[in-house]
Amino acid sequence: MTPTATPLTLPRKLGYSIGNFGLNIYWQSITYFLLFFYTDIVGLSAATAGAIYMAASIFDAVIDPIAGALMDRTRTRWGRYRPWIAVGAAPLALSFMLLYLSPDLEGKVLVVAVTASHLLFRVCYTTVAVPFSSLTARLSHDQAVRTQLTALNVLFASAAGPVVALCTQPLVEMAGGASNNGFFWTAVLGGIVATATFILVAAVTREPDDEAADLQRDHLPKSLGSFVSIARNRAFMLLIGGLLFATLNTTVISKSMIYYFKYVVGNEAESRAALTFATSAAFILVPAWAWVARRLGKRLLWICATLASLSGVAFMALAQPTASISATAAFAVMQTGTVGIAVAYWSMLPDTVEYGEWTTGIRHESFLFGVFMFVQKIGLGLAAGLFGFLLSMVGYDPQSASGGGLGTALPTMIALLCGVSLAGSGLCAFLSPLRQGAHERITAELAERKNNPALQGGG
Repeated sequence: MTPTATPLTLPRKLGYSIGNFGLNIYWQSITYFLLFFYTDIVGLSAATAGAIYMAASIFDAVIDPIAGALMDRTRTRWGRYRPWIAVGAAPLALSFMLLYLSPDLEGKVLVVAVTASHLLFRVCYTTVAVPFSSLTARLSHDQAVRTQLTALNVLFASAAGPVVALCTQPLVEMAGGASNNGFFWTAVLGGIVATATFILVAAVTREPDDEAADLQRDHLPKSLGSFVSIARNRAFMLLIGGLLFATLNTTVISKSMIYYFKYVVGNEAESRAALTFATSAAFILVPAWAWVARRLGKRLLWICATLASLSGVAFMALAQPTASISATAAFAVMQTGTVGIAVAYWSMLPDTVEYGEWTTGIRHESFLFGVFMFVQKIGLGLAAGLFGFLLSMVGYDPQSASGGGLGTALPTMIALLCGVSLAGSGLCAFLSPLRQGAHERITAELAERKNNPALQGGG
């Protein structure tokens, strides 16, 4: 018997995908504002604040596969993943509020308290984010539907970026200012909104009945053999290789923007406009790139998006723009390709589940998504560390009007890092076995194996 699912109508697709808006209220907030909150409000040194952030990112990466393994074992009448989302929503909101509460402590006790609140948030975030991402592979096996879900997920995630960037500071001021718990009360509002989206996800989604597939799917990662089976999944290994390169590219773009406008353009305020434009443009770019995926396939989408972003990198390297408009245009073109790459790898990820089952006879869902998120977060941490290291190598000095030489070195540094990372990402996409039509053939063969036990085994 083949697993069945409730038909995915447009309202159900939207009801599921809006959860990514909730997740990114949290994620974009800590990306944009948490480090500033640690240094300027809590009073931690930049080195200490950075160390806490890095430690939390590594911790977060480590617990993702563990959470995925635990969730793969879950069996309830409501499904495997929906209960985690429903039960985890409120603790996640509370941990987010605690993250922005400035304790009246000093010294090592303050460091311990801030670190503990950050680690608690990462645990709570994982208990919602991993099952939410894993649902994509279970809600539908249809290529077109998965691409639509991925596009909607990226669209809602992109919507959270400008909302957080534009609303946080005004809300902080309305709540009494940064030094008067303004960030905390803003976090309370953000937590309420995010929790509402997760409740909606749990209410509208329906996981398929999969009793007949449990034997195939219930291979739990109890030993090294499970990691070996994932290592044999060539499509997944190339996907996470491309992800590491793509993460370096994304991190360099996001981290360098404010520095570029302050020290190269000479107008720090323009960076917020450029960032808002880049995130808002995703509303147009995601449907456009999804259309490309439907016409050419996800692998060629990735390659096309890489070429688009490389054109922006070439402009940055050759022109080294110093005017606000030309600099915004360079970042916008690079961001255009970056959005396409994100649509590609998120939409290809569920397909690697079936590819792995086809090649090894073992189906990993949440565990595989957990490994993917592990690699992504390790990549984010390493990329941020590399970018910070290179800033120090070029003699970055925030007290200098030119950033201690950063104004002349930054365009070349961006072009070099983004160019190398995009080339590596594009190569991984080119080598992927998930060419157009491959997934359809694999799912058809898997269905035939389930109907004919004599055919079961790795591909």
